[in-house]
Amino acid sequence: MKIKFNLIIFYLLIYPFFSGFPQNPSSKFSLQHIKSGLSQSSATQIFEDSFGFLWIGTPNGLNKYDGTNFQIFERSHDGKIGLTDGYVEKIYEDKEKELYIGTNQGLNHYNRSLNQITPYPFKPEAQFLQSKYFGAVARTNNYLWLGTDNSGVYRYEINTGETKQIIFDEIKKGGPSNHYIVEVFPVENEKLLIITQASIYLINHNLQVLHQIENPQNLSSAIESDENGFLIGSHEGELIELTIQNNNSFEIKKISISPGHSILSLAIDVHKNIWLGTENDGLFIYTSSNGIISHYKQDITKPYHISSNSIWSLLTAKNGVVWMGPFKNGLSFFDPEYRKFTHIKKDPFDPNSLSNNIVNCFKEDENGNLWIGTDGGGLNYWDRSKNSFQEYSLTNRKLHTDVVLCLFKDDKERLWIGSWAKGLSIFDPKTKELEVWTKENSFLGSNNVIDIHQDRKGRFWIVTLFGGVHVYYPESGGHEHIRLRSEKDGSEAATVARLLEDNNGTIWIGTQTMGLFKLVEKNDQWTPVHYHSFNDKSRLSNDFINTMVQDNNGNIWIGTQAGLNKYLPDSDSFSTLTKMDGLLDDAIRGIVQDREGFLWLGTGKGVIRYNPENKDLINYTMDDGLQSNEFNAAASYLTSSGELLFGGSNGFNIFKPKEVSKRINRPKLYISELKIFNKPVRPNDGFNVLERDISQVDSISLDYSYDVLNFEFQSLTYRHPERVNYAYFLEGFENDWNYVGQNQSATYTNLSPGNYLLRIKSTNSDGIWNQEETKLHIEVKPPYWMTWWFRMVIISILLIMVLVAHKLRVKKMERYQLRLEKDIDERTIELKQKQEKLIEVADELSTKNEEIQRFAFAVSHDLKSPLNSIKGIASLIPMEVDMEQNEGMKEYVTYIDETCDTMNNLISDITKIAKLGKIENNLEVLDTKEILDLAGNLVIGRLKEKGANLIVDKHLPNIYGDRNRIIQVFENLLDNAIKYMGNQKMPVIKIQANINDDMVDFRIIDNGSGMTADDLDKLFTPFERFDGTVEGTGLGLYMVKKIIDSHGGNISAFSDGKGKGTTFKIRLPNTKAPLNTTSNMSNLKSRAQ
Repeated sequence: MKIKFNLIIFYLLIYPFFSGFPQNPSSKFSLQHIKSGLSQSSATQIFEDSFGFLWIGTPNGLNKYDGTNFQIFERSHDGKIGLTDGYVEKIYEDKEKELYIGTNQGLNHYNRSLNQITPYPFKPEAQFLQSKYFGAVARTNNYLWLGTDNSGVYRYEINTGETKQIIFDEIKKGGPSNHYIVEVFPVENEKLLIITQASIYLINHNLQVLHQIENPQNLSSAIESDENGFLIGSHEGELIELTIQNNNSFEIKKISISPGHSILSLAIDVHKNIWLGTENDGLFIYTSSNGIISHYKQDITKPYHISSNSIWSLLTAKNGVVWMGPFKNGLSFFDPEYRKFTHIKKDPFDPNSLSNNIVNCFKEDENGNLWIGTDGGGLNYWDRSKNSFQEYSLTNRKLHTDVVLCLFKDDKERLWIGSWAKGLSIFDPKTKELEVWTKENSFLGSNNVIDIHQDRKGRFWIVTLFGGVHVYYPESGGHEHIRLRSEKDGSEAATVARLLEDNNGTIWIGTQTMGLFKLVEKNDQWTPVHYHSFNDKSRLSNDFINTMVQDNNGNIWIGTQAGLNKYLPDSDSFSTLTKMDGLLDDAIRGIVQDREGFLWLGTGKGVIRYNPENKDLINYTMDDGLQSNEFNAAASYLTSSGELLFGGSNGFNIFKPKEVSKRINRPKLYISELKIFNKPVRPNDGFNVLERDISQVDSISLDYSYDVLNFEFQSLTYRHPERVNYAYFLEGFENDWNYVGQNQSATYTNLSPGNYLLRIKSTNSDGIWNQEETKLHIEVKPPYWMTWWFRMVIISILLIMVLVAHKLRVKKMERYQLRLEKDIDERTIELKQKQEKLIEVADELSTKNEEIQRFAFAVSHDLKSPLNSIKGIASLIPMEVDMEQNEGMKEYVTYIDETCDTMNNLISDITKIAKLGKIENNLEVLDTKEILDLAGNLVIGRLKEKGANLIVDKHLPNIYGDRNRIIQVFENLLDNAIKYMGNQKMPVIKIQANINDDMVDFRIIDNGSGMTADDLDKLFTPFERFDGTVEGTGLGLYMVKKIIDSHGGNISAFSDGKGKGTTFKIRLPNTKAPLNTTSNMSNLKSRAQ
């Protein structure tokens, strides 16, 4: 069973119960607790195997831990798989990496290939051993040595099953049992050290006692310290250091640790300190080099103590982490590297701790101790040797303020203390004398003193928020107010906040709203230069200045609310570094340079180490032990010993830069689970994929039908496993790595048959990639129809079928060829007959076409003669009638003349069409008003007859087309509107025009009889008529559409129904766009005939 759990971690600062163990903050002694996930909350045994897994025994099962998951092995229900008993007493690994588990009843073995716990396979004659308690296990060559609780030690020969027993005589009746075996240790030269509750024995493999302790003991625990050295704990609270001499004798040293309390567990850390877990007396750490003992007991009122006073088990892992099993409290571990940064904050239960967690500034004294300014707790003096804080504040009447904004130490070792709303004080740490300057009793412009500096000439610069910059001359007592004005609008800078004197004596002043000012002194005069975000030449990234420093190379760095700025003196401008360049945050609130030349930046989202040479960045967050991710402006400091400090809202961090570098350890990575169709795959199960556990194989073969695969993987680390990133890549299926963050699984579906290579890699908890990949070869077997033999069978069958089909086709083709030849002969005769008939039709059409042409010429001649006569008669009217007295007559004569000309032109067109057989448009730019006037003249009589009112837009755009054809279009549309006016009492016809790009849209609108939807569908069909009372041929609108089409335009009609009028919309070009200027009229002719 595998359980995922939430890692509940308490960050506990451990202080000594009594003095001894080094407890300054740089020791970074802390415990992390794992409260859930175990099969039972008391760890009887903690063991690390050769593969790096932790094994935790409990009274109710065995747990395998990889840093993220607990896999639980429970008591067997069938006697085949599982523990012989749930209470785990001993976990042991031999040199062949075989794992043994001793329980209250029987011995068990871990099958790594199958990832299973099974009862140990004793030979039949030794099966009685499975009923024994085994609290001690060891192996030498082919012998297993098994220590019991009441039967001494059994020696079991693995190959033959031979079993022998050694049981020691009781030393004292009613005293500690000499039959109870505490531990068994193989030693050199085929000897064993056996520790019972009552004594200690050295024996050989033949079970002969070589040496023993005569006096009775009361022993409880033991571990090996070196090749011939051992540490033994007693029920009386003594630690025994035992060394085996060359003559097989013992050298013993006893140290009293916890009188009256059993020492239940022992461990040796990487610094050779001895850790001792007791029953009901907490944890002891013994430093053998100086004899100092540190004691830690549970205290529920303080968050920095151990979680139980009974420590059942202890282990120092290979990476130096010390693990412990506190009674009923899961697991705890001590990892000095778990948190990179030492975090100092107020302890509500310790009056000698930091007085307030909001830290604004630091200053070091000559002893290496620190003055710390807080917001709410005044000034703190940190005596680092005693790890105690002394408070100076308004609250305890030792200082004039509770809010310290800045600190400066002058050449007399006095502290100049800037405060919020309380002015400035000069404090002598030796005499404790205090001098206070305020706006009311001094030259200060404001009581908010935010920065103080003494320049190389001994002058004091005092920066006050909303009060400006003041210079104080200590020798004369004089002062001056430096006024800074914006180059943008001339306003005075009020929000001055930071001050820096560079190596040249130039003063730099940062503000919170106006950017940066540079003051250059010449002839006792200050010349200001203003830098701000609106200056295109020397642009700052932001006008809110948080901090300023000059590094060891003379570079000036400005931290703003929107990026880090570096001053470039050659161009008198700034370069900028922001989140776009990899910063955690743009708000740069603190800058310190360490001794290696790196810049450390405090931001609103963590701390950054920046390398100015190659611009590399390393980011640190709360997960690394920062007091929080947000730091206060200018709350950064470098001590004389090279330590860095950063203050924020939850205390401050202190660290040595080299000790917080990124770890380069590369944790092992393994595949923890294979799932098919979301079901776990186990060795020898129904899937028939695995013979060993997936973590133990480097290749698998899969059936093609297993088309949903899931692989789970895990980096074997106990240090921030939640920060490990993963990537995977399936060669043969994809082309690049999948970087999936903390996701620990990869899923693939529908893999085609073939060979693949799954490659997986991970980072450590600091994000450093491990290039040693875990690889798994995957073969997806093809279905039978994709195998070579099946393909050969299919190919053979296909070849036979092809041969048979070929023969059948040849025969069919022969029959078809005979039939085809017959058909061709018949078709040839038929085509000759049709050709002869077509020739006859063509001759007939040619004759008819000539007749049409002669008819058209005759009609044209016959029509033109009457028109010329009408025009001649009309020309005589002015000679007979006085036109001046009869205006109407003059107008009619003009209409007759123009109408005759227009009709003459149209008749000429008919002659051309008859001759050519098609319309040829003579395109030109036309005056639309003239065209509409001529078209109107053609229907003027009918308009007057109907009493219709023709309304034409005044402003008409020119159009491009054939003059006669366009007149014909508008004459037909007007005539159509008049004919279908119906009984309208006030008939109106409107002509409107709009320019639409290179076209002109015309609307001819009437209020006549209107049309139905069916009428509109057949409107432009030749010979269609919609009112039997109206005379006509039904060709007019059909001709109109053909003419408009030949001009590249279009025509459409709309009507709301009978009696509601009709609107014709035509679109014609107004530019010389390419047009289809001819239209075959053969259709028209055939319809006209």
